[in-house]
Amino acid sequence: MNGSTIRKLPITAAEYLEGERHGDVRHEFVDGRVYAMAGASRNHNEICGDIYTAIRNHLRGGPCRTFIEAVKVELADDLSEAYYYPDVFVTREPADDASHVVRQPKLIIKVLSPSTSHNDRGDKLANYKRIPSVEEIVHIEQDWPEIFVVRRSDRWKKHIYTQLDLIVHLESIDLKIRVSDFYISSPFPEDVERPWYLRHREDG
Repeated sequence: MNGSTIRKLPITAAEYLEGERHGDVRHEFVDGRVYAMAGASRNHNEICGDIYTAIRNHLRGGPCRTFIEAVKVELADDLSEAYYYPDVFVTREPADDASHVVRQPKLIIKVLSPSTSHNDRGDKLANYKRIPSVEEIVHIEQDWPEIFVVRRSDRWKKHIYTQLDLIVHLESIDLKIRVSDFYISSPFPEDVERPWYLRHREDG
């Protein structure tokens, strides 16, 4: 989902969590400030659904659980306290049906939007890397084919995949998936290209 509006009055994490339980609009929380989540595009929603379905089917019967959009992940360390809503994520954390928060995600996936891409690639990505359980982070562009992957196991080296027939290996859950499979419900026209200012970036 997309973060857009900030409420400037700092609040505690406990106040935030209580508000989220009863509010109609979801928010993210970073160090006492809350950000309202804007609505997502149809493409954004379809991409989330496609990757959620692929991962859930792959993991069915195993110890991992997959969540989409409505469950928060927590970052709490000496530097920051934050709660985010990833688009899709995977955890091995024991089930707790009463909780709306996961503290040990292992795979985090975000579908990028123009209004939030800068933050997603910057502060939010840096914060996700600080969660000890996170093994892998994936960014998915929705307006052209591009999958960005970083992994703790190789010191967060960037891997970028832009060709639809390339295989992306999500090592944290041992899933191999074509780039085109991220976009099953929202295929691109044949002439789609990355913006000119990104064409110098090499595939992973």
